[in-house]
Amino acid sequence: MRTLTFTILVILVSFNLHSQIYMDNQEATVTEQVLKELNRERSLLSQNLEFRIKEIDSKINNLDESIKNSNSASEKVEKLLERVKYLEQRQEEIDKNTISVYKYNYSSAVLNLASMEREIKPLTLFNSSREFYSTLDAVSNPMNYEGYHEWFGKFKKYIEEEKEDDARLEALNHMLTVTGDLARGTPFTGVFAGSLFDGISQFIGSLNRRDRELKEKSIKMLKLTTSISQFTHDKDLIETEWEAINKSLNELKELQNKAMQDNLVKILEIKQADFEEKFTNETDAKKRTQYILDISKIAENKIVEERKTNPENWKQEYHDQMLRVQNLKIRFGMLTFRILENLSKYEKLIAKYENDPFLKEEMKNLKLKLNLVRNSFETTFNPQEYIKASNEMYIVE
Repeated sequence: MRTLTFTILVILVSFNLHSQIYMDNQEATVTEQVLKELNRERSLLSQNLEFRIKEIDSKINNLDESIKNSNSASEKVEKLLERVKYLEQRQEEIDKNTISVYKYNYSSAVLNLASMEREIKPLTLFNSSREFYSTLDAVSNPMNYEGYHEWFGKFKKYIEEEKEDDARLEALNHMLTVTGDLARGTPFTGVFAGSLFDGISQFIGSLNRRDRELKEKSIKMLKLTTSISQFTHDKDLIETEWEAINKSLNELKELQNKAMQDNLVKILEIKQADFEEKFTNETDAKKRTQYILDISKIAENKIVEERKTNPENWKQEYHDQMLRVQNLKIRFGMLTFRILENLSKYEKLIAKYENDPFLKEEMKNLKLKLNLVRNSFETTFNPQEYIKASNEMYIVE
């Protein structure tokens, strides 16, 4: 079940905690720096626009007043033509602002899309998580508990001696043979667990007064087996969610790759190999920052070109792509939220068994390692902040 528990751990391994946090902080810096620079340019343009609009509006108002007070038809025509010229200038300034807004928003979309390339990879819960899941499995293996291995040898001997005269013991013996060595972690759940409980009960019932010590030991092992079986059942209910999470992660990666192809390769005409070299695999944050700024310039030129060639519908494709990226970002945030939520279920699982006399020590150890996993995950990902940022990633024109 551990393989199922986190295929994403296998798909995306290799960063330790400190290097990962450094990379993520560095990535956040790149994103912040690029958006800060783009917003600075946009703000300056917006301020200049506001000044120019006021200046033009003032000239138009003066012309309107002059036209109103003029008695000369030719003078009125001249001033009306001049008014049209100022109105055209005013529209040009507004168009510049529209292009600026689209440049910023589309560049933000491309930047966030590119950042996802690097954000999906560390979804591994780091190296500490592997220790947590191996510890989780160890709790489900009764052979790891003191005295169980020795006792089980006596129980198994009883099965082998009595199986010919008891069909249920024969079936249990068959299951033990088929499922393999219990020391390797055969889960005590389902039909197997039921047969095992019956077998242990029969074994206890077969012991006479002279076997008092073994009988007491067997009763204790039956209780331990019951606790472990129920714990394993509860654990498996949680772990089935990881399969769905892993499927969603793979789907998200495919959608992100498709969006990268559509935006970088098809729209911006950037070679995939160049992008991987200069951004995805580049370790220098300054170089990545400058590369994305260069891409934003390409995006601006594309938007200006599209507006000239398709003045009626030039916004549509960029608007659609921006929504597409935003939806991917929100979906990624929701996925990290699901992971955090599933980790919380382990906390409830531990709390449920922390007072079990047979499992309480294991629960203490498990709780410590779960805290490491959760803390390292929350250091790297903050689902609520991520979703909030995704909803606010664009400015309104």
